[in-house]
Amino acid sequence: MTTTRTARNLLLWLGTVLTLAACQVTPSCSPSPPPTPTPSAPTAPTEFDEDRAWTDLVYLVDTIGRRRIGTTGAQQTRNYIREQLQPLGWQFEDDLFEALPPEGANRKSSITGTNLIAKFPGKGEKSIWLTSHYDTFDKPKFLGANDSGSSTVVLMEIARQIASMEPAWQGPPLTLVWFDGEEPFYPVSWDDTRNSTFGSRHLAEKIKSEGKEDSILAFILLDMVGDKNLGLELEDLSTPWLKEHFRDTANRLSYGRYITGEMEIKDDHRPFLDIGVPAIDLIDFHYPGAGNEYWHTADDVLENCSKESLGIVGRLVMAALPGLSIR
Repeated sequence: MTTTRTARNLLLWLGTVLTLAACQVTPSCSPSPPPTPTPSAPTAPTEFDEDRAWTDLVYLVDTIGRRRIGTTGAQQTRNYIREQLQPLGWQFEDDLFEALPPEGANRKSSITGTNLIAKFPGKGEKSIWLTSHYDTFDKPKFLGANDSGSSTVVLMEIARQIASMEPAWQGPPLTLVWFDGEEPFYPVSWDDTRNSTFGSRHLAEKIKSEGKEDSILAFILLDMVGDKNLGLELEDLSTPWLKEHFRDTANRLSYGRYITGEMEIKDDHRPFLDIGVPAIDLIDFHYPGAGNEYWHTADDVLENCSKESLGIVGRLVMAALPGLSIR
């Protein structure tokens, strides 16, 4: 059947009138309310001041120097971190423990170590932990620009960025930890139970004894992240969903080339994995190449690090935070 244009227009006009009339008496004809927004992750800061992080690193290496457990250099490092971040709203506490050098070490008696903890408020009961170690290898003349200076200052700059966010951080509470006593006592070799990770093993045991292991949403460890030829390993035993999340985040930032593979590495995240905490270690263990030639040597100096690498790692971690917040 066909109709003329006039007839069609008349039918359209009559339909409109009838619809409007029905809407006067039928509530269902009222405009639909706007859809409820889908909950989304809180935004993370998009900037990372790599120049400022580099200034921190230069201060640690050139002004403070060696930062061995139980020494003036370690105390000066903790003081510097507090001075920089406490005025921004980070709340600090010291976590003390005893580290006993094994037989054969240059240092003999029990040494008091200090984990430095900083907290920032957020929403929810579970917190995200961002961690590093700040002590340097106990070998004479070792300055540790990359190990552990680089990760120490990346955490500091992330803390500044979080504190300066507008609007304020709306994600889970954040806990930053700078572990002491990660390094073995020289010249005895690394040992998981008696000559390494003294601070992280102590704090993990403490968290476990207090029944608080379920309060940690995710544990992120940074280590050796300042190499000029940056190539991060997603440590092999790290929690699978965290490895996937950081790999996806790196690809989204076009940083995929800086994720070079996976390998098993013993580090400060392992005691937390052992108590059931989701944890990941982001570490460049090819410093500068496959032989890791600069690691624990006098070549771990500023000249072999770069501020660009600090910036890449800092932005990667900050971009990953929102996705962690909605796990």
